[in-house]
Order: sequence, then C-alpha cells, then structure tokens
Amino acid sequence: MSEEHPAPPGAQREKIFNLPGVVAAVIWSLAAIQLAMSVLPSAFVAEAYSNLSFIPARISFILAPDAFMRAFAETFQRDGVERSDIAAVFNANGEPWWTLFTYALLHGGWTHLAVNCVTLAAFGAPLARRFGPGRFLSFFAVTAIAGALAHLAVHPFDLAPVVGASAAISGTMAASARFAFTPGVRLGGAGEASPEQDDGAQGLSSLLSNRRALAFLAMWFGVNLLFGLVPQAAGASEQIAWEAHVGGFAAGLLLFGLFDRRRVRGVA
Repeated sequence: MSEEHPAPPGAQREKIFNLPGVVAAVIWSLAAIQLAMSVLPSAFVAEAYSNLSFIPARISFILAPDAFMRAFAETFQRDGVERSDIAAVFNANGEPWWTLFTYALLHGGWTHLAVNCVTLAAFGAPLARRFGPGRFLSFFAVTAIAGALAHLAVHPFDLAPVVGASAAISGTMAASARFAFTPGVRLGGAGEASPEQDDGAQGLSSLLSNRRALAFLAMWFGVNLLFGLVPQAAGASEQIAWEAHVGGFAAGLLLFGLFDRRRVRGVA
C-alpha cells in the first residue's frame, strides 16, 4: 500500500488567477461600471459620460478663459464644432476637477475594458503586493491624474472626451519596472522576493544602465507612439490618447519611491 506524504510547507499549488484582493476589487469595480453603462437608459449614460469623462477644454476654460475663447473662436471658424461638444464645456456642473480621475473609471466598450483589465492583472498584481492596498489605490489615482494632466498639456483646448484606465495602468507598468529588473527578484507566484533576494528597488540611474530595463522602456514608448500615430494598429477606430499613457508611465517611474515600503537602491 502506498503511503501518502504531506506536501512540504510553502509548497502549495499556485492558483491560475492569484490576484491580490485590491487588484481584483478594481477590476470587478470597472466591470460593474461598464455593465451599468451597458444596461442603464441611454439618457443617464450620456449624462454620466458627460460629467465624468475628462475633457481638456473644461479645465482650460476655468484656468485660462481668455485663451480658451480665442482658441474656441479659431476652431469654430476653421473646423466647426458640434453643439453637444460646446454644451459639454459650458454646461458642466461646477468645476469638474474630479474628472481628472473619474475618466479612468469609464471605458469605451467591453474590448477596451478587457485589454485594460488583463494588463492591470499582469502588472498591478506584483505592485499591489509590494505597496499594499492603500498605497496601491493612491498610486493608481495619482498616475491617472498625471495622465490627464499630460493630455491637457498637449491638447489644452480639445473638446473630445477621454476615458479609460490606461494611464494608471501605464503607471503600474513603469513602477513594476523599478523592481522587476532587480537581480534576484521573481514576480511569479506570490510576487514577493525573500529579504536576501530583494532589499529594494533600483534607482533611476541603475535602472537606466540595465539593458533589459532599457529594452522594456524603448519597446513601451515605441508601441505607444505607434498606436498614437496609427490607432488602427491597436484595433481602435478613434484616436488613442497616448499622451495620457506617457504621463501615467512617467509618473509611475518617477513617483515609485514615494509609495514603496522598501528602500530604493541607488539615486532615485
């Protein structure tokens, strides 16, 4: 008769979808919002997108009304604008500063949401384990805002709404690069290296001298530039707000140390 031997401690079978609770909660929340936008009355959905999407012209109208009116007049004479686009700026309730973040909660469709959720699961999981739930959510919000501000800087008078969590997810990708290329770090399984394997992330100077990290950065910027110039390459029918992606990525790369619970190697 064969004798069964208990598995050694720590040798538990890995789950296929072993996501941290905070990442799973974000994904389920985004999915619930998208489901609501799919089944609620169209008038309510239009109002929600109007009030929660990020429209650069709204912020510019508040910060620089004279410059906005000049740009608006030039655009109207040259290209013409839709009445609904004008209403989205002038009929906004209050000062829509919240849209610098709330745009990240909306998506342009299920495909858009699915791509973002898969990417968030891949890069957000190791980051959430390293940061902890509170820091991860704060980091997610900060990088989303950074993405909106980057888009605002490039398109200050744009009337087109921006939606999607891509800027925040780009931030998680950049932050993961700060420790993923550190020698001895393993991102699989629990995503945690032992103390002797990992006593901190790499500083920017060390990161930029790492060939694998540089290849990752070059590939990321190359892909986003391609999708920005040729959105059809990503299967999108509308322009991709790649500037927001870059803003979120840059914020994730630079602000990682403010959220990390471990010390950072080298000069940040």
